[in-house]
Amino acid sequence: MDSQILQLLQEGATSVSNLLLKMYKRMSLADDEMMLLIHLLSFQQEGNRFPTLTELEERMSLSNMRLIQSLQKLLKEEWISIDEFIDPQTGMRHEQYNLTPLYRKLYQTWREQQTDPHLIESINEPFRQAAASLDDEPVAIYGRFEQAFGRPLSPFELESIHMWTGQDGYSEELVLTALREAATVGKLHIRYIDRILLEWQKQQITSVEQARHYSMNFRRQSISKDQRQPL
Repeated sequence: MDSQILQLLQEGATSVSNLLLKMYKRMSLADDEMMLLIHLLSFQQEGNRFPTLTELEERMSLSNMRLIQSLQKLLKEEWISIDEFIDPQTGMRHEQYNLTPLYRKLYQTWREQQTDPHLIESINEPFRQAAASLDDEPVAIYGRFEQAFGRPLSPFELESIHMWTGQDGYSEELVLTALREAATVGKLHIRYIDRILLEWQKQQITSVEQARHYSMNFRRQSISKDQRQPL
């Protein structure tokens, strides 16, 4: 029995926005469409960004035809998109589901709701906190990254930023501080920024002030080390 419980725990969990769960009915998403989106999220968090119809069918009670219709509707109405990318290591072209349009629609729905005084009173405190964090992320942080990079963000970059703020728990201010740090050393790419955030996490850095202090000390030590090296 203990080994079976351990196996169940090792299956992990799927992170789904509470804001999305509270709003999908108002967004006119049917229950089976929402369930399909949850499974797409689950596959993504397991590392499979483009599950096949067979893989989806194995997890859902929808018929093959209904599953295809639901996917087509989500794509046609731009709840999700399919993006192509090239693996930099193998050079092979791949496809993946992009759920960023879903979060943009969620953000829009939430903003529209703020203008309805009858609905505002019904929002509880956790809902407000989730909505506030979503309010900051799509408008501010994505735009700041695109401005720094000088181009639109790729699906991989959008997903990375979303994971940092949504799943990894980094604050928007800390992520933007890592962006500035990468710009300072001339390494403006998403993997380098990810390494900065991981290093700060190892050092238990949680505030912008701590991050700036650590980076300043690191640069000073690097300069001092270079000066001590013989010519």
